[in-house]
Amino acid sequence: MCDISNTRKFFTIVLVALVRDVRPQINPQQQYNPQQDYNPQVLDPTRQDAKFDNRFDTRFDSNNRFNINEDRPNVNQNFQGDVRELLQALDAQGSQQCTRNVAAQWNFETNVNQGTQLEALTAQQEYSDFQHGVWELLNKVGSLNVPNSVVARQIRYLSIVGPAALSPDQLDRYNRLINDMLAVYNSASICALKEPFRCGLRLQPDLTNIMAYSRNWDELQYTWTEWRRNTGQNIKDTFEQMISLSNEAAKLNNFSDTSDYWSFPFESATLSLDLEDAWEDVKPLYELLHAYVRRRLRDYYGPEKLNRQAPLPAHVLGNMWAQSWVNIFDISQPYPGQHFLDVSPEMLKQGYTSLDVFRLAEDFFVSMNMSAMPLEFWQTSVLEEPVDRVVLCQPSAWDFCNRRDFRIKMCTNINMKDLITAHHEMAHIHYFMLYKNQPKVFRDGANPAFHEAIGEAIGLSVGTPKHLQSLGLVQNSVEDSAVDINFLYSMALDKVVFLPFAYVVDKWRYDVFKGNIGKDQYNCHWWRLSEQYMGIKPPVLRSERDFDPGAKYHIPANIPYLRYFVSTLLQFQIYRALCRAAGQYDSGDLSRPLHKCDIYRSKEAGRILTQLMEKGSSLSWKEVLYQATGETRLDGSAMREYFRPLEDWLRNENLRTQEFVGWLYDGDYCKQSIETAGLQVYGGFYNAGFALKPAFALTLTAIICLFTRNFT
Repeated sequence: MCDISNTRKFFTIVLVALVRDVRPQINPQQQYNPQQDYNPQVLDPTRQDAKFDNRFDTRFDSNNRFNINEDRPNVNQNFQGDVRELLQALDAQGSQQCTRNVAAQWNFETNVNQGTQLEALTAQQEYSDFQHGVWELLNKVGSLNVPNSVVARQIRYLSIVGPAALSPDQLDRYNRLINDMLAVYNSASICALKEPFRCGLRLQPDLTNIMAYSRNWDELQYTWTEWRRNTGQNIKDTFEQMISLSNEAAKLNNFSDTSDYWSFPFESATLSLDLEDAWEDVKPLYELLHAYVRRRLRDYYGPEKLNRQAPLPAHVLGNMWAQSWVNIFDISQPYPGQHFLDVSPEMLKQGYTSLDVFRLAEDFFVSMNMSAMPLEFWQTSVLEEPVDRVVLCQPSAWDFCNRRDFRIKMCTNINMKDLITAHHEMAHIHYFMLYKNQPKVFRDGANPAFHEAIGEAIGLSVGTPKHLQSLGLVQNSVEDSAVDINFLYSMALDKVVFLPFAYVVDKWRYDVFKGNIGKDQYNCHWWRLSEQYMGIKPPVLRSERDFDPGAKYHIPANIPYLRYFVSTLLQFQIYRALCRAAGQYDSGDLSRPLHKCDIYRSKEAGRILTQLMEKGSSLSWKEVLYQATGETRLDGSAMREYFRPLEDWLRNENLRTQEFVGWLYDGDYCKQSIETAGLQVYGGFYNAGFALKPAFALTLTAIICLFTRNFT
């Protein structure tokens, strides 16, 4: 799920294919999940790209003041005009270009063919020129007479254009490097285990299904290893070159390196400490969950495969990257047979249509005193898969940058999952509508995590038995502790488990950007962090010949991942604030647990949502959060409160079975060279033969540059 909005330019995602000679392979059936694999989002409409005739050719007012082609200030002088008029001019043209571009991206994603693809790619490439021109202008006009902090913030945001600051030759090379890596990633396939003639197995759906549903240890290990051999191992050299250019682009945007650039929108001088503190808040819950899952997997696969105090082998957790364990729910659920709520059969029985699903989503927000959707939304959105053309079906919400055109694209299925997704996407639309009157540069989430966090917070409410009962989809409320624990456990296998993975991805990558680790340490550093934070280890010994981070899409695509860590925590903070406002939650009242709160029909919850959304990114996200909720920092306590019944249950269950909570380093996971390791690498389970050693002490490295500038 994603929002196609006026996303900040410093998160521009590079072209995956170059217009003139490379056309990527499109898989129209690919279902997008930002926490899974993003394969392939060839055209990323979040880029505000736009097609236009001549760079900066728009005349802004009747006097032609600030026509950038004709009236560019003398680069040897300070700009003496009213900077607010300059910003208004840039805002007007930027909005026009954004509208044209988003239209090109929409046309491609709702009608996939070579013609629409070429137009969309051209729009992206041309907007890089536009961005570069804005960057050049703001760098050449000299010192500006800035009247207030809001104007200063606008100038700062406009002057950050990401890779577009590179020279044309450098940008072309940067694009090509990423395109080359993604060509490897998107074309990777393997042969089936012990079936050398059944080849061509791709990540989607073949390998994803094997990792999710196979319970054959050897098949899982083989699939895990072969995917990495055919992806990451083949892009390591290219990745190193891309890092250099990415850092060069960051420096042109006045950042020390890419980690500094990616950290900027989180606006904290102590970001690395903030993130570590937030993780420490949730870590006790994760460790209890980890210990319980290890026991259940040990029971399933046998103690010779899983030691009771060791990290978990990464290949048996139901996911190619061990970032979600929800696919092993069936072999680890606390109470077998106690199924939690799924209203999909009832929706089908009552004859729900795609339009009905989105009308329910609209009603959810209207019930909180928020706006109904404009007529144009219903006329232009694509809410079910057309039969006459190919569309990219990943759910997405679109802001056309003209303050009136907002759309959703979703191939809606009639089930509970898509009911929740529809509400999530509708939350994006309300966000667009509420900040539409901000300057274009501020028409975005308060930080890169806000859009998703708010959408997910709404989803938490929609999925409760209380809300589904109010819709007539549940006849009787379900009050059963076993059902509750199963439900929370399933949620934890997704949301709690994802946190350390999301943290490790950019913790590792920031070390790379900063030069704290070199190419000769890439892989082993990845596994040191994975063991430290996730408590997982590779199924076979790894070496620096491997490049396992490159087996995750966001690494070769150079897409920031920290936003997913922040949004996973922030959604529970926002949900808790909404529930308190609605009078549905009190931490001291055990009869009203947070996971059963429904904010439907709460005007107070709607007021807080409006406050969170209407500011866009015009203020620091901490200020936005404080004004709406009274909170000022990223805080893991809300997630702990949501999962409190499960945490209590896990603690008691682990005590009952005398489980060791935590993990001990039990052998080498990665060597500089396999040849000198002296261990069997493939087909053996090297971890089983090692006696446990004392806990391995890891040195924490600084992953995020301390914020040294103050922008007001």
